[in-house]
This record gives sequence, C-alpha cells and structure tokens, in this order.
Amino acid sequence: MDIARTASPRAADHVDALPSGTRLGEFEITALLGVGGFGMVYQAFDHSLLRFVAIKEYMPAALAGRADGQSLWVRSSSDEQSFQAGLASFVSEARLLAQFDHPSLVKVFRFWEANRTAYMVMPLYSGMTLKQARMHMRTPPPEAWLRQLLWSVTSALRVLHEGQTLHRDVSPDNIFLQDNGPPVLLDLGAARRALRERDGHYTAVLKVNYAPIEQYADAASALRQGPWSDLYSLGAVVHGCLCNDAPLPATLRAVRDRMVPFARVARTVRKQFGVAYSPEFVQAISHCLALQPEDRPQSVDAFLQALQMTSAPPGLEHFDFRAALGEVWVEPAGPDAGGVAGATPIDLSRPTPARAPAHAGAGAGGSCRAGGGRGRSRRLCRYRGGRVELHRDAGAGPGADRPRGRARASPGRRGCARRPPTARSRACRHWPAPPQGLAVAAGRRGGGGAAGRRRHRVVAPAATPALHARE
Repeated sequence: MDIARTASPRAADHVDALPSGTRLGEFEITALLGVGGFGMVYQAFDHSLLRFVAIKEYMPAALAGRADGQSLWVRSSSDEQSFQAGLASFVSEARLLAQFDHPSLVKVFRFWEANRTAYMVMPLYSGMTLKQARMHMRTPPPEAWLRQLLWSVTSALRVLHEGQTLHRDVSPDNIFLQDNGPPVLLDLGAARRALRERDGHYTAVLKVNYAPIEQYADAASALRQGPWSDLYSLGAVVHGCLCNDAPLPATLRAVRDRMVPFARVARTVRKQFGVAYSPEFVQAISHCLALQPEDRPQSVDAFLQALQMTSAPPGLEHFDFRAALGEVWVEPAGPDAGGVAGATPIDLSRPTPARAPAHAGAGAGGSCRAGGGRGRSRRLCRYRGGRVELHRDAGAGPGADRPRGRARASPGRRGCARRPPTARSRACRHWPAPPQGLAVAAGRRGGGGAAGRRRHRVVAPAATPALHARE
C-alpha cells in the first residue's frame, strides 16, 4: 500500500474510509489515496503548517469496521487479540521510522493513538511506484537507470540494517519513484508481521514472488534471516523488472529451480531490445538471487562492491526517472490509462535478427518465465502489451533455433506438453496455464511442413490493455 500519491491522484473509495472534511486535530482529510489489508492512506491538509501531508490509519478491514464517527470496532471477540497486536506493531513501526533520517526512507512527522486506532503523518510524495512505472516502459530500463535505483534502495537498507532492522518486504510496489528526487523505500510492514493466528503463532504475510526461502522458516530453523534476505528481494525486483513479470517463488525454486537464470534474461533483453548490461551487473544480481542464504552477498557493502559502485551516481538528489529513461518512457494518456499496448510479439523460436535501436519497439518489454520440458529446454513467456507469447528460448541449447516439426504426444497423456495448451491439455506440466481471462489462439506461418508449423499465442482481450502481472 502506498503512502504517496501519483502525479494525478484519483480518489479511492471504501465503505470504512473517513469522509473528506473529517478533522483529526489540525489535519483535515481531503481524499482517500489507497486501501490495503491493514490500513488506509489519506491525503490531508495541515492547517498549522499550511501544507498537504499523507496520513496512514491502522485499519485491518478483515478484523474491524468503522462505527459511528471515527472509532473502530472489532468484528468478533475472537479477533480482539489479533487487532491489538497489530495496533501495537503499527505504533512500533511509526516509532521505528521516526528514528531514521534518510532521503530514501519515509519520514514520520508525528503519530498518535485515538478512536481505538492509530495514525501516522508522513510527507505526501508525488510520483508512482516502480510497479506502475514499469507498465509505461517500451523496453526494460537501461543499466544506468537501474544503478541509480539500486543505490537509493541499498542506501536505505544499509540504514535499516545498521539499526538491526530488516525490511522484509522489498518489492516493486514498495519502491516509490518521485517526480523529482531519489527513489523512496516504503512500508516496513511491521503491523502485518505481528498479526497472530488464533493458535497464537505469528504469521508472516509476505509477497511470495519476492520473499527469500528463509522468510518461510520458523525461528528454530537453520535458515536465518539477515541483510542477505533483503538483497534477495532486491535481486528479484531487478529480475522481474527486466522480465516485466514476477519471478518464481522461492518455495517452488527449492523443490525444482525452473526460474530463468538472470544471465539468460540479460542475453534475451540484449538480443530483443538492444539493451545491454555489464558482466559485473549481471553477476551481482545473479549472486543476490542464490537460493541458499550463504551463497548471497552478506551485506549491502558486499553487494555494492560486486556492482563496482563506490559512490552515488551524479544528480541523484534531483533524479527524474522519466527523463532518465528517455525514449523508453511512454507518458500515460490519462489517469485511467493502462500499460503500453499494441506491440507486435517477437518469436524467439526463429533466429534473432539484427538488433534495432531500443526506441524502435512500440510496446512494453518482454517477460521471461520458466516452463521447460523434461529438463532439455525451457520456454519463456513474453508479455508484450497485453499479448503473451509462449516460445522456446533461443539460448536453450544446441539446435534450439532449428525449425521443429510436430512433436508426438506423450504415452498415456491426452494433449502433449509439447503441443499448444488446449482445454484438455492445459494441466500438462510442460506448458504454463494461460493467465486468467486470456484465450489461446493459433495461426499458421508459411506453408506446410516444418516451415509452416503452427505458432501459438495467448492473446489478451482487447478490453485488457494492461500487462499481465502477479503478486
């Protein structure tokens, strides 16, 4: 949940939200900016200092509702303990944030408890999250842009780690890109981590695609959490940013690691979009994505050393993320506009043509995801402006670029994994199921034989221009 606003905020709505005009001391609520599972964020005007601020209210909608006026009531007596534990941790999060002073960490102006809840007053940032911004990029962002982002986030993480605190929730929607200024790391998530189940055990509510394996373990496990845990999440953010899709969860990787290696992702981006990444950058991100904690960088300084970054990039204090992207950035047509749409999908089953300039593409960057069959090759899934293309990785191995004829069905299985997914074969392990709401379409290319083999795409409905994403 954001504690900031976009450049053109749209008023949200919720049955339990405070209405506009509500006074909380010297603050007057002017709009609801966002709603999360454990709180609400409002835009408010400070009548004392004559400025706009953001107010975050503890409001776990699953546990409590709004009584007459501003007070909350707990829906069930069995939820009272969980509600109070979350409230105490919400206040602890505010006190924790108030201890730190860094341009890439959210500041807390003040906080207080009232109306059976608590409030935090914070700056009202202007911009958008990394998750929102990625939907308006024609191609994956260049390395120089990512280095500016990484320096800001790792600087904020270093401050937290030196204070014996882990973020534990680094993700694209918790990295806020200001219109002018360094990126900001949002939401420590302390209130969510403290909510208890009814049996009294603490439950960690995390983003499964970005959380390292040790965040699933209990306190007695040999998998300890540390700075390396936040660095795994940061590496997953970069992996997903290039792929334009969330990476595989660490729990699935622990069973069978089918996530496309970051080095292969970087090669694919270079071939398809002409966006190159240095060997030290690729190696450092790959190091962060190691499944076992001991195989990752053990500190922020070790990670920056692997990146060969010894000082802040120039001009970071006035960083304009749109201008730094240049022609990669596509300005949204309006507040309701989705991501970049209408691009022609690129088929990696054919040899890669000569590279075109990065601005030549008309759509958003591709998404890489492991499929694969029987360990011999992997298919990647490219999301291009509302269109998803299943194809074979050109670098999967010898003969990957050769034309392939129709494969035979596996014995005892209707609808082979090596044929396109249909209603009868969609559960086959070799083909990932199409995203919900998408349809499978097929078309011929050329004449008969191998040259005329069928191409299979997963095509989004015309009414869904936004790129497919999972949390």
